[in-house]
Amino acid sequence: MAVDADVCMIVEGGYPYIVGGVASWADAFMRASPQLRFHIIAISVSSQSRRPSYALPENVVGITDILLDVCPPGVTPNRRGQQQVERLISLLQTSVISGDGSVFEQFIKHLLATGYGQTALLDSKAGWLAMEAAYAELLPSSPLLDFFWSWRFLLRSVLAIARTPLPQVRVFHAAGTGFSGLAAACARIATGRPFLLTEHGIYTNERRIDLAVSDWLFESGAGGFAISARPSELRSTWMNAFQSFSRISYAMADVITTQYRTNQIFQCSDGAAESKLRIIPNGIDADKFSSLARNTAPRRPTVLLIGRIVPIKDIRTFIMAIALLKDLVPNALGIIIGPEGEDPGYAAGCRQLVDQLGAASSIDFLGRVPDVMEYLLSADVLALSSISEAQPIAVLEAAATGLPVVSTDVGSCREIIEGFEGDPVKGAGGSVVAPCNPKEMAEALAVILLDDRKRAEMGDVMRRRAANYYHKDRVKGLYEALYAELQTSPPQPQQVKLS
Repeated sequence: MAVDADVCMIVEGGYPYIVGGVASWADAFMRASPQLRFHIIAISVSSQSRRPSYALPENVVGITDILLDVCPPGVTPNRRGQQQVERLISLLQTSVISGDGSVFEQFIKHLLATGYGQTALLDSKAGWLAMEAAYAELLPSSPLLDFFWSWRFLLRSVLAIARTPLPQVRVFHAAGTGFSGLAAACARIATGRPFLLTEHGIYTNERRIDLAVSDWLFESGAGGFAISARPSELRSTWMNAFQSFSRISYAMADVITTQYRTNQIFQCSDGAAESKLRIIPNGIDADKFSSLARNTAPRRPTVLLIGRIVPIKDIRTFIMAIALLKDLVPNALGIIIGPEGEDPGYAAGCRQLVDQLGAASSIDFLGRVPDVMEYLLSADVLALSSISEAQPIAVLEAAATGLPVVSTDVGSCREIIEGFEGDPVKGAGGSVVAPCNPKEMAEALAVILLDDRKRAEMGDVMRRRAANYYHKDRVKGLYEALYAELQTSPPQPQQVKLS
């Protein structure tokens, strides 16, 4: 097979346009395997800037943008095609509501055979009637107009993904379920090439948190207060769709990897087959980080947080913890490194909280800095206050430098700090605290900052654990072996017969 690239990396809402999170992982991942050629499918919306924040690695040979709110009009059906249109709309609607992988596969096959798009499936009488039927089933007590725009966006997103031209590659690799997993599922159906799914945070859990704090959604109370009343709010429609996208992704994937064991429990509960599941942790350049000398110059007791200033990182809890820490460790300093542009309102609220607590002399917002390493080597402890994470690269890099960590009990942070079954490195490299508990975080930070010996012992545990289990060469070998394994299966082209 003539190919444009070895691997098509599919990323939603980030790389190469937004720094941090999965985008950072994707960039480091591709740079770690320079012998492989990558094509990127970047999923975003038209209002998002598409000015690259990353200089693409030399082994990236192409990039395709999918804009979820821009869908090709497609072929205009004639009268004879009306039955096909109604059949396609029914399959699409069932896919979004139920997440049935076999139904979604039928939809994609029929869609590709007909060439239909937004004109036939959304901007038509049949499309309107289908929307009314979905409204009656999913949200009968809420405003029709709200449901209409949400439903239209969700269906148009699926169509935009399904109608995107695909590169010729050996393996499609999606960095998450949701829209990126849906794109890889479409590619698997259309080309027969293998689909590898890597899930960092559990997509449905993260979307549940996002929807809970979204200011464009509200509880109208239209469902009433009777015990028997259905909770028919717009939020439930979006959540149901995201769950469906994950179920479709799991059904279509050949192999599903995640970074730690707890994630697999959630994946199975969302419909993933246990036989497809594998664990591959994040990898870092442990040798580079461990070779750097820590800064021993006199300084204030320093706590470092690295992360975007957004609600899911719960920067407010960190701020309150540092304010409380002042009473336990005089002259303690909290440094926050991370961009504020993603949610300016939340960032402004965080700065206002600092002023309200009288903690301006104890907390510095540095934004994005040219060299994070300078601050990692000059801190005494790293803090992570997130309410949801997977396996944070910032924690692993801090660990490799020998920096103790105090983290909320999210994602694999407990495994990184305390170890796991079969871990040859014994001991704790910091403390794990409950989310949204600034008092507990402040006390844990104080224990480490006030005990030089304990701090050094914890730092040594973190350094050895990072070098043993999270070394990039080990992780690179695991993924490259998986690519090779998946490529041994021949392409399975789809033969479509319209009913």
